[in-house]
Amino acid sequence: MPKAYVLIENESGKEDFVISNLNKIPSITNAHGTFGAYDIITILESSDEKTIQSDITNKIRKISGIRGTLTLLVDKKPGILKINKIDQKVLDEYMAHAFITIHCSKLDESNILKILQGIPEVVESDLLVRNYEIICKISAPTYNDISEIISNKIRKIHGMKSTITINIINKQGFSR
Repeated sequence: MPKAYVLIENESGKEDFVISNLNKIPSITNAHGTFGAYDIITILESSDEKTIQSDITNKIRKISGIRGTLTLLVDKKPGILKINKIDQKVLDEYMAHAFITIHCSKLDESNILKILQGIPEVVESDLLVRNYEIICKISAPTYNDISEIISNKIRKIHGMKSTITINIINKQGFSR
């Protein structure tokens, strides 16, 4: 199933307004407020790529208050999904979460993905097309734990060039 992540920069204080409008777009399965370089992260899934592309161009980018977007298209190769939607709802309630974009050599992708699968806190991971090579979601009890996981486990994987951390703001967003 085609999938994309869209990182959104919006006008200050417009996060709730933008998220409520994102909730009206059926292909968006998740939208969460973040802190860091981006204000919101969304996940789109659809039976065809044209729907995703159209929703990004004709719906997301047309929402008032959005200043910019970065689209990360998911490769057709399978990623990692360790938990189901019910388990994810429990984690969303009680844990801290972050998405990590990973830049690495294309030759190192499969090895890095295999190592990520062995890290218990990595609950999901996808190979990407273009900009970055991998995006993964981690869950841990606190943001300090997330910082330690990134520093001591993820960034030490052989073949890593760089990472960007996108911390999720709990209770600001939705999951379907």
